Amino acid sequence: MASAREWHSRGCGFKPHRVHNGHLAQWLARCFDIAEVVGSNPSVPITMAAKTETFLKSFLRENLPDLRPGDTVRVHQKIKEGDKERIQVFEGRVLARKHGRGINSTITVRKTISSVGVERVFPVHSSIIEKIEIVKRERVRRAKLYYLRKAKGKKVRLKREEEIEKTAE
Repeated sequence: MASAREWHSRGCGFKPHRVHNGHLAQWLARCFDIAEVVGSNPSVPITMAAKTETFLKSFLRENLPDLRPGDTVRVHQKIKEGDKERIQVFEGRVLARKHGRGINSTITVRKTISSVGVERVFPVHSSIIEKIEIVKRERVRRAKLYYLRKAKGKKVRLKREEEIEKTAE
């Protein structure tokens, strides 16, 4: 490890033990060459964020459809009851997709059963989800469709993608 004088002469401004976790990569990039930050130099430690990213890559699903708000989806979920396991299907409209495309990403699916709205939040990359099917795709101009919670009757309807494509031709 370099002495405090060496750190200061490199223009780091502060000692490495005072660096907060969120700023570690920025601090390393400022104090070292970019190649050293990536980990080509064994004297420079690889950041914890890089370690967790490589660890979590193995848990990401590869066969996911392109889920968007407004899609009507069928989510097949594994349910354990005692020692038996069965698959339960939840079909509804995607209201929102949250937390990006990473391991923590979720979709909010809403369906109406006998005039009572039911919403469920599914972690997309979870092992309890068997598969996700897109039943139909509808065109929306919002990222979050929370207004559909209060809407009734014709206001719940959305334009279908096929109808939009026909009008575009």
